[in-house]
Amino acid sequence: MSEPHAGPTVDRPWSRRLFLSVTAAAAVAAVDSGCSLLGGSSTTADVQAAGNTTVEKSKINISLIPCTDVGPLWLAKKNGYFAAEGLDVTLVNKPSGPDVINSVFGGDADFGFATYPALVQAQLKTKGKANLRVVADASAAKPDTTAVVVKKGSPLTRAEDLKGKRIAVTARGTMSDLAVMAGLRAAKVDWSTVEWKQIGFADMLPKLESGEIDAAFYAEPYVTIAQTQAGVTTVFQPLTGALDGIPLSCYLTTEQVAKERPKMVAAFQRAIRKAQAEAATQQGDSEVKQTMVDNANVAPDIAPVIHLPSYPISADPTRLQRVPDLMQQFGVISQKFDIKPMILAEQG
Repeated sequence: MSEPHAGPTVDRPWSRRLFLSVTAAAAVAAVDSGCSLLGGSSTTADVQAAGNTTVEKSKINISLIPCTDVGPLWLAKKNGYFAAEGLDVTLVNKPSGPDVINSVFGGDADFGFATYPALVQAQLKTKGKANLRVVADASAAKPDTTAVVVKKGSPLTRAEDLKGKRIAVTARGTMSDLAVMAGLRAAKVDWSTVEWKQIGFADMLPKLESGEIDAAFYAEPYVTIAQTQAGVTTVFQPLTGALDGIPLSCYLTTEQVAKERPKMVAAFQRAIRKAQAEAATQQGDSEVKQTMVDNANVAPDIAPVIHLPSYPISADPTRLQRVPDLMQQFGVISQKFDIKPMILAEQG
């Protein structure tokens, strides 16, 4: 998954529905921190958390970017997995990974969701002053979850055709452009010739149709929405081949929080692990897709055909190391980065 950046809405029914729902949810969360995204009763959660004396802090905030990667997080909230661990959870939408990380650094959130490239770059910038820790793996790449697309009828049909073209990504230095560059490299295309355009997902389609850009990197649910309602054509799927299964995102906290509230962290890990395992089942898959309808305003007829990423139940250091290695290969970071010290051991 890439970093979605909020942008102005456009007069396309599908993009307006999805974008406006995210913006509205963020506004509601900012005004009323007691309201969960799933509309659950805070009174019930208060009662469940009040009787728990094992966690150091029961009322917690989790910052996130609304996307398919956080489906199990919504599921854990909806099915009461956090409440069962004594945690009264408030979910707060943010527009980007850096915004999530800043909320965790600032103490506004106890945990946050972000992509691994954003995590690595944030850790390097702190220079050890405010260490981040990976609490749990969130998602990993699967085929069909991302695509480099062109408008219907475009003469661009192969990766080789994208040399020197204008390609939209949500932001540079994220999994968006890393995935595209890796795909172009596999096709023996010089990615340095690409003219990168940083555009929010919701604004990409009209720019494709107007010819302002030649191609765009999409992640789900935007891939399915754009294919279904606008007839875009996939040129290639970037998160396949050498990048199949590469880690995409995680849940994080600070080293200080992990040290001061180990029982709270362990409770969070148990709830997420249960939800991640459930998401891998047939029934869980359907439930996660329903969370897209409930929380991202994806149309009910689109949700069943969305392609979900995989949801790992453990943060394996060897697998996670693939991300900073890829970042170094393409010059996003200039030095070798060892991610293993950032991974917090799973408790319970």
